[in-house]
Amino acid sequence: MNKFKIVWSARSECGPNREKNEDSIHPTKSGSANPPFKAAVCDGLGGHINGDIASKIAVNTLIDHTHDLNKLINNANNKILEYQNENPKSIGMGTTMTAITINDDGLMKIGHVGDSRCYVYSDRNLVKVTEDQNVPGYQNVLKQALGSNEKIKIYEIDFQLKIGDVVLLCSDGLYNEIGDEYIKKKMQDGISAESLVSEVLLLNPKDNVSAIVINLI
Repeated sequence: MNKFKIVWSARSECGPNREKNEDSIHPTKSGSANPPFKAAVCDGLGGHINGDIASKIAVNTLIDHTHDLNKLINNANNKILEYQNENPKSIGMGTTMTAITINDDGLMKIGHVGDSRCYVYSDRNLVKVTEDQNVPGYQNVLKQALGSNEKIKIYEIDFQLKIGDVVLLCSDGLYNEIGDEYIKKKMQDGISAESLVSEVLLLNPKDNVSAIVINLI
């Protein structure tokens, strides 16, 4: 694959029906860089104590120099469990985590726990790369989350990107409001994360809204 650059936009906002934003993202600001690159969306469990802290602990593990997502996500899980042990009032806290790395060859590795999502827009097609880990018949009940168990099953997949592809990481607060066809059209139009989140906020969403849009150019 020829040399390429990564340009991204990122935004996370508290939804109008929520008291605080329990989503956390990395990177937190838009920018550009040469590969390798790391990014993640984490959605703290709503209705649980300190979901916002759980998601922050998870994204902060990406500061680590390693690009091994299995190691990073397990590390995040252990840190959340440690926090609960040290702060008993926080027992029950947890978060989703959908994290990616992109290397010099354009190979994207995805590590995924929960129901945040990774999409790829490529050749006018939208691919939902991750699978939501919800209990069948219960959209808002997760099979697992970081902080809920010492052993977690991390969904891992490799996806070969090419120049011109666009990656979207988002929380369920975004995709539950607009659906895949809307997402496909907006990514085809070249929308930024800032604009996409703004459009969803106009819909009076039930949840917090987070997105990272990553372009390979």
